[in-house]
Amino acid sequence: MKMRTASSFRQSGMTIVEMIVATGVFAAAMAALISASIAMQTSFKATDAYFTSEGDQLRVMDYFNTDLRRAMAVSLSSNSVPYKPPGGTSTVFTYTNSSIDQATKYLTVVIPHYRIPTTPPSPYNDPTKINTPTLVPTNTGNKVAYGADYSKPIVVCYYLLGSTLYRAEVDPDLPANDARNKPRSIADNVSDFSVADSVVKNPLTTQTFVSVSATFAPKYSRSGWKAALDPTSNTASRQGTTVGTKVQLRNIF
Repeated sequence: MKMRTASSFRQSGMTIVEMIVATGVFAAAMAALISASIAMQTSFKATDAYFTSEGDQLRVMDYFNTDLRRAMAVSLSSNSVPYKPPGGTSTVFTYTNSSIDQATKYLTVVIPHYRIPTTPPSPYNDPTKINTPTLVPTNTGNKVAYGADYSKPIVVCYYLLGSTLYRAEVDPDLPANDARNKPRSIADNVSDFSVADSVVKNPLTTQTFVSVSATFAPKYSRSGWKAALDPTSNTASRQGTTVGTKVQLRNIF
């Protein structure tokens, strides 16, 4: 029987150079895979945030347009609004809550009391009869109004607290501490909010317009986002999306 020496066996394995090349290829493939995964997640979040922000902007403009078109009195940069109903005395309506003093921007309007009273009169409560609204719009001096008592309007206040835009609608038929009178957030990530009025005169009529705009802070630039939310920063750093509306006040008494 012939014995084989150790040197006669073939040694199998990878050289150091081959291991270095294989490790480099593997690392490059993993880096590309991770980069692609991060890019896809970022793209998904950006798309989702885009549609969310677009919805916020459309909702804010819808609120502004609806309230200003039926406003009977408007106060810019204040949570108080003076209102004088037809044939009545001027009254100052002030919106207050526990955090209103910390707000930075305001817009307060008085709108007609369009809501059904808490306890509607008959036949509204009578199921055997046709239910008809008790507050129907009427025309008083070419001004739209609801009901007969103009001294109890609904007060709507917008205010910016931090980066959140709030809207409060106070029903005079409800207790002041009723949950339905509490402010509600209508948009987040709002970096700025401004209102301005303008009067246009011509030989026949005098028209008053109110312009409202809200700037949404940028979400995908950390430096821009922080600068936009910094109250001490200048306006040049507020490079978010600005949406606005200009409404003619046609219902001012």
